[in-house]
Amino acid sequence: MAQSSFAPSQAHSQPPAATSFINLHHVSYALPDGRVLLDAVSHDFGVARHGLIGRNGAGKSMLLRILQGSLSPQSGRVARHGRTAYVAQTHTHEPGATLAEVAGIGDILLALSNIEAGSTNQTDFDLADGHWRIQDDWARMLDDAGLPAWAPDHPARAASGGELTRVALAGALLQAADGLLLDEPSNHLDARARGWLMEKISAWRGGLIVVSHDRTLLNAMQHIVELDRGTLGGHAGNYSAYRTQRDLQAAAADAALAHARNERAAGLRALRQQHDAQQQRSARNARQARASNQAPILLGMKKANAEGHAGRERLRRLQTAATLDEAVKHAAARVLATPGVALALPETVVPGGRRVLHLESAVPPHPTKAQALTLSLSGPFRLAVHGPNGCGKSTLLSMLAGELHAIQGTCDVRVPTAMLDQRAADLPLDQSLLATLQALGASLPEGELRSRLALLGLGPALIDAPAETLSGGERVKATLACALWRKHPAQLLLLDEPTNHLDITSAEALEDALSAYPGAMVVVSHDTMFLEAIAPTHRLLWNDDAGWELQACAM
Repeated sequence: MAQSSFAPSQAHSQPPAATSFINLHHVSYALPDGRVLLDAVSHDFGVARHGLIGRNGAGKSMLLRILQGSLSPQSGRVARHGRTAYVAQTHTHEPGATLAEVAGIGDILLALSNIEAGSTNQTDFDLADGHWRIQDDWARMLDDAGLPAWAPDHPARAASGGELTRVALAGALLQAADGLLLDEPSNHLDARARGWLMEKISAWRGGLIVVSHDRTLLNAMQHIVELDRGTLGGHAGNYSAYRTQRDLQAAAADAALAHARNERAAGLRALRQQHDAQQQRSARNARQARASNQAPILLGMKKANAEGHAGRERLRRLQTAATLDEAVKHAAARVLATPGVALALPETVVPGGRRVLHLESAVPPHPTKAQALTLSLSGPFRLAVHGPNGCGKSTLLSMLAGELHAIQGTCDVRVPTAMLDQRAADLPLDQSLLATLQALGASLPEGELRSRLALLGLGPALIDAPAETLSGGERVKATLACALWRKHPAQLLLLDEPTNHLDITSAEALEDALSAYPGAMVVVSHDTMFLEAIAPTHRLLWNDDAGWELQACAM
């Protein structure tokens, strides 16, 4: 069944409102294992563009389904205002499904066909209302999205994943809905298709909620909503504004924590000094009492008074120390959670004069647009490969990895390589990540491996379980760990859309790690912020007439 659907108003729907799109009222939802994704959440989504962000596994896609109505909350209610079109992240469909079904307009086309055949059924007229020229709109939609002039009954299986995404998105726009719910809409889209998507989203004037880790797309939003540990937090402005505010809050929280720790240290020093002074006074008073020849009963009373005072002072010091500790705990709780997703990369230095790869009139084995390629690069270069879907970018990476062989010419790579793609296809799914690393001859002790993997965001429950249980983003991180911590670390990284399944925190950690990577890399990515962060030294650009063209980047 196609996962692009038209969701009319549900039980809590109301007539379209000028300022309200969807409202959550004390909504809760937990997984069967007890993990809480939504904890009595209340939030108003106005008629504006909202970017929904959060770490992988936080529950963003499930929240989107709750907002759409295909998944019911376990408590609370959802109020939807007007009609909503929903486009899922993946496009699963029955054998024989058509593009019209993927676009979510199959029922509309069927209703029009029934009316043309003489139907007087009111349901058909309700579905067709406002869509009498949908065939013409369909043709314009395909052309606008850069797609072939397919008929609505064109089989979905004949289209690529990126093409199905564009069909689903364009179909959602055709439905004249009051609001759109989009789950990772820019995944699998090339630069041209992303430009089309950005244009449509920027022009959208209805309600819009987009789950995305695409920071360029998130910068087109008017609000950022973060799902974190069962709660929703709203931020006015786009993603850059959110990051600026978050960084300011983080800096203020860090400063407050440092101040609280300094205050505690000073307070504890003062308490120790008071304790030492009290001990000295007590000892001095005891000596003076013994030398005074006072009556034993009087000495006993003074001793009891002194011990009582000492006890009260000890209790006061304990209470003061507890207050100082509580202040530090309170300040620490306000520090923004930034789980360690840092990558500790090994030394994989490639000397500046060392030849890394050489292609001489190399022709790829698969029928793509690509022409024969001659290319020679040395040292720790960073090559970004740009071109439309279907021009042979992934095939080029597979040739460099040795997975495919040129049918003409030569492809010579002279350093150890590792492929890191969005599918993490090289990761054995039937064994644990820890076992895979050990099988690859990782020289690190198991304890250090576990520590590094924990910094990568892969805890014991993940690294000891079969890799098939990992999420897409977790598999990407696991594959990178295998590439860099094996016996012979890679000196050439081949990256094929590495951020596609990473949450923003992990993508930014990957950027930080790769920025410090001393080896060479070839990168295929449509993530403009990711490419900017890794600072390419060269670009390989596809030209429909001339084929591949190499350009050096200004430093």
